[in-house]
Amino acid sequence: MSEVAVAFLAGVPVAALMAFVGSRLGLLDRPGAIKPHARPVPYTGGLALAILLGGLGPPLGVPALAVAGALLAWAVGFVDDARHLDPRLKLAAELPALVVGSFAIDLDGAVRLVAIVVGLFLINAFNVIDGLDALAGGTAAIALAALLLLNAPLAALAAVALGGVLAFLVFNLPPARLFLGDEGSLLLGYVLWLVPLAAFAAAPSARLLIVTGCLWAFPLVNAGFVVLARIRARRPVLAGDRSHLYDVLHRRLGLRGTLLVCWTIGAAGAIGAAALA
Repeated sequence: MSEVAVAFLAGVPVAALMAFVGSRLGLLDRPGAIKPHARPVPYTGGLALAILLGGLGPPLGVPALAVAGALLAWAVGFVDDARHLDPRLKLAAELPALVVGSFAIDLDGAVRLVAIVVGLFLINAFNVIDGLDALAGGTAAIALAALLLLNAPLAALAAVALGGVLAFLVFNLPPARLFLGDEGSLLLGYVLWLVPLAAFAAAPSARLLIVTGCLWAFPLVNAGFVVLARIRARRPVLAGDRSHLYDVLHRRLGLRGTLLVCWTIGAAGAIGAAALA
């Protein structure tokens, strides 16, 4: 747990600096039709996480390929934040990060291919829950804490990410002064994909697959909800809108009520994962 503390203590000033840099450079997420925030907010929280992982990961024993994959995921998100990539192009651009990260783990060829395809779905399922203050960060913190309790391989990667997320949440709790951006949500999705994958590679079992599903409880529930909603409305599945589960809850329960429900789903999944492991 000392790695978490180190990452948190380093992460608070880094996140504060990135909030300042984002504001000065105009790297701002501005209010819009599908964005509920009322004023521009810097989206450089993901850059703070990338700096922490790049700086602390290797000294703590995180494999270089795992760090490289994380930075590639961050880079795709950074370009998407700045240029708003076409969804298909964004999916294609995410593949190198997953391929590189997968080679940090000893996997058979067929397993690697399946893992990459599943990873493509998972990191985007996490990406799309970053729609309300503290939702994605809190969800990630719950899952990462559970991974540490499970003593999974690549625990150092999870520890640095957890410390960084907790530092980020200091500035992301309502009203948010800093956003993850796609860069941060893709990076966290990557970490939450890679660490359970390393655990599965070390000791393959159907139980570990269920544990992984539990850790991803809220992103998976939200993904299923929004896909069904868009199919029912005859809208493109990859289109952006406010049909997510958390959007529906937000309209009815407000922000705090929505966070409580969504984090409870995530916590229930984490408890289930711990019970099954």
